[in-house]
Amino acid sequence: MALLEVCFLNTVVLAYLILRSRWTGWTLALTIFVVMYGVTTVMGQIETAFFITRLPPGMLPRLFVSGAIVAALFSPLAVVILGKTRAGVAEMESHPRLNMPVGEWVGKLTLIVIAYVVIYFAFGYFIAWKSAAVRAYYGGSDPGSFFAQLRVVVRNTPWLLPLQAARAILWAAIAVPVIRMMKGPWWEAGFAVALLFAVVMNSQLLLPNPLMPLDVRMVHLVETASSNFLFGWLIVLVLEWQRDA
Repeated sequence: MALLEVCFLNTVVLAYLILRSRWTGWTLALTIFVVMYGVTTVMGQIETAFFITRLPPGMLPRLFVSGAIVAALFSPLAVVILGKTRAGVAEMESHPRLNMPVGEWVGKLTLIVIAYVVIYFAFGYFIAWKSAAVRAYYGGSDPGSFFAQLRVVVRNTPWLLPLQAARAILWAAIAVPVIRMMKGPWWEAGFAVALLFAVVMNSQLLLPNPLMPLDVRMVHLVETASSNFLFGWLIVLVLEWQRDA
């Protein structure tokens, strides 16, 4: 039942992106593959590789391969089933988005990285790390304040900050084609990216697994779904700021 729920939620969100896309055919199918694989597999398993050290040998590479197979089968089939193999006249019109000079891209991506790092660690501390079950699972303790916890992170896992900065760039790279392809005003693209990041990324936490207890999964679900939804909106707001949607 949990698997059916996850499949339904992901299908609804991805179908919304496909139906509201200006793009069609193989361009759309390839975009959905990149977006789906990036969100469901790459972004999640990057953290799995760093945080969960008790995976059976060879499991992580198989997760990457299985995610690619599912995305490769789903993407073209969904485009065909939803009737987006050919473009209408209105859809074929040019609607340029995110056309900006390199300097503006650098400035906005820097702001996105800073925002993601702040959101990641703030939600991680105030939601996840306040749970006794989460602290016990990872073998940590609460030092009493956000900044004290941040000092502990920098001291014990200095690689975590640059890792999350890199993930912020990857999140933006996934969001860009969605913003470019969506019909409607900027806020619809923001809603689409927010749903993609919050639902498709985190719905897998609904699936029971022997590696993470239920109470830990549910805390992480609240933490990551809320933070990713906020961050999805923020990416689109920053990239589209002072530009016509």
